[in-house]
Amino acid sequence: MKRKKFWVIIGRLSLILTFLGSMLLAFAVTATAQTPAPKPEAKTTWILATNPGHASNSWSFHPYPRFQKLLETRSGGRLVLDTKVGLFPPNEVIHAVIAGRADVGWERTPWLAGTFPLWDVCLPFLWDNIFEYEAFVNDPRMVEIDKKTYGEKGLVKIADICVEALDGIFARKSLATLPDFKGMKIRTAGLIPTLALKLMGASPLSIPTAEIFEAVKRGTVDAIQTSRGWGLGFGLPDVCTHVNYWKVQSVFSGMLIVNKAKFDALPPDLQKILLETGREMQGQAMYAAKVDEMQADIGVKVSRLKVIQPDPAEINKATELVRPVIDEWLKRAGPHGKEVLAIAGEYAGGAKIMLKK
Repeated sequence: MKRKKFWVIIGRLSLILTFLGSMLLAFAVTATAQTPAPKPEAKTTWILATNPGHASNSWSFHPYPRFQKLLETRSGGRLVLDTKVGLFPPNEVIHAVIAGRADVGWERTPWLAGTFPLWDVCLPFLWDNIFEYEAFVNDPRMVEIDKKTYGEKGLVKIADICVEALDGIFARKSLATLPDFKGMKIRTAGLIPTLALKLMGASPLSIPTAEIFEAVKRGTVDAIQTSRGWGLGFGLPDVCTHVNYWKVQSVFSGMLIVNKAKFDALPPDLQKILLETGREMQGQAMYAAKVDEMQADIGVKVSRLKVIQPDPAEINKATELVRPVIDEWLKRAGPHGKEVLAIAGEYAGGAKIMLKK
């Protein structure tokens, strides 16, 4: 009798446990059905527009593949760039970004000096090396000035991608002293080097990049002012006999910019990632620019070019001679001009003469 009661109790307990198990399973299924699976975070794809023109033989002129990969990795795939080379002509990329026809853009700052003079601090004989310039652009005061002045144009500057200097004057003669410049027809690009070379006695002129090789070959121009690496890559040793080092453009900057409305629409964490990745890319590009110049020096040595390094005293004379470029720059730069030069003077090796620091 007792054994029979025992099995009855066990049987009832089994029914109760089965019932409870069924209820729990039904609840779990219902809860799972009512709770949607987490969605993957949305991916934003931006157009990055750039046009380095004929300068694409130099890595420093096209850092976008590296930046594109860094940004995609840092954002976990949430912010992806679709790079378009040549979508807009050189000098027009910035306007496309301002108008929102491109989300991100990279443009050479000196090419825009006539329109945006404050941003072109590639002044003659001012920067002794690119790392002085890097310290200048990273100064918190300059970061704030850039934030304000770029923001007023509907832009956010996230990096400065530079070349060491456009200090090579490729010619068929030695330019070791200032008198050697008298009447020389020198092809240059940009407002600042044009003003500087005029003050040095030359006759600067502008020729489309695609035509400069033939222009030198035919004698239409006597010399080309550009960077060492670019001159080598463009074949100037085939039509020139000398490369003369005068820092009429002591750095050659480039802006990596974002449409401000698109930037403001990003979540705060992606804004932070974008700015930090831009700063990281900037540092890598500055280092690469120095490596570029060192490689170019080796290239010059193995070419048939004769290197002319003017005497320091002659460089100092030229620096004094071109100081009016600073006054002209200040006239054009606007209300922040003096402040920018004051900050530059704390870092630039050439400030002692150029800025009388």
